[in-house]
Amino acid sequence: MPTLKDVAERAGVTVTTVSRMLNGRVRVSSATQERIRQAMEELGYYPNEMARSLARKNSSFIGLIVPSAQNYFFADLIQHVEAAAEEQGCRLVLCVSNQDRKKEQAYYQMLMSNKVLGVIMASYELNFEELRHSTRLFIAFEESGSVEIPSASTDDFLGGKLAGTHLLDKGCRHLVYLGANAQKNSVSDRRYAGFCAACAERGIAQPLQMDASWDEFIRMQYDATVGEMFRKYPETDGVFASNDILAAGVVQYCRRNRIDVPGRLKIVGYDDTSFASICSMPLTTIHQPVEELAKYAVRCVVNRANGNTIPSSTVFPVHLVERETT
Repeated sequence: MPTLKDVAERAGVTVTTVSRMLNGRVRVSSATQERIRQAMEELGYYPNEMARSLARKNSSFIGLIVPSAQNYFFADLIQHVEAAAEEQGCRLVLCVSNQDRKKEQAYYQMLMSNKVLGVIMASYELNFEELRHSTRLFIAFEESGSVEIPSASTDDFLGGKLAGTHLLDKGCRHLVYLGANAQKNSVSDRRYAGFCAACAERGIAQPLQMDASWDEFIRMQYDATVGEMFRKYPETDGVFASNDILAAGVVQYCRRNRIDVPGRLKIVGYDDTSFASICSMPLTTIHQPVEELAKYAVRCVVNRANGNTIPSSTVFPVHLVERETT
């Protein structure tokens, strides 16, 4: 692998001159710059951007920690954060933890040691209290519970209430909430609370609740939980699923077992990822403005790095998109 010294020898300059050009510290003549660039191209040398950031004591890198890159919601989030970072002249460092606390801590330490501009977290495992006194900006895609850790989130309670109201308006009376990874995710709890509130306002019994496992969440295969729901609650006529993949899993189960959707059973999902509108039966779902969330989070990181004050918590609205499952 070529080194900085190899580039300097090929270009006929000192290592210091090459370093100064790459880091923009001292003006280097255009002729010398061209010789260095040509030497780099001939040798196949690529500068270590992280090392250059450390040398300059500033950075254009933004870290993003997500629990999964396979799940459609997080895949969309990654894409939008990367695009928003590029618009701001920054680059993304992606860390996928697979819901492993030790991995998340290791990623956190790696990002801090490389002095990233800031970190955006879509994490269920990191302890926000451990990050309160960090000199770098953290912004969470969920309420952090700390004014020192800003958050960008959507109105999950409203989303649950919209789903419940819609199902009740369609005539459903035996409702079930299917939560994805609810045992680790307060987001799911807030959606269920909104769902219950819609029923309470109509004098309808509190909807039943079932939770999928983390393994199902990662693999996006919910057959076990969906099958158990129908065995335990065969009278169910309305399902609110906490993500679109889970909602689609209910649709597939119904097709295999000849349960009419939306005649016998109505289904509402959550997220409104691109998948929701193109799956075999387009899903009625709660739309989350993922692109707006991503842009906002990146702007917060950049603004704080520039010394500007940012809000401690920002909640984006959601709305229901009606399609074929209701």
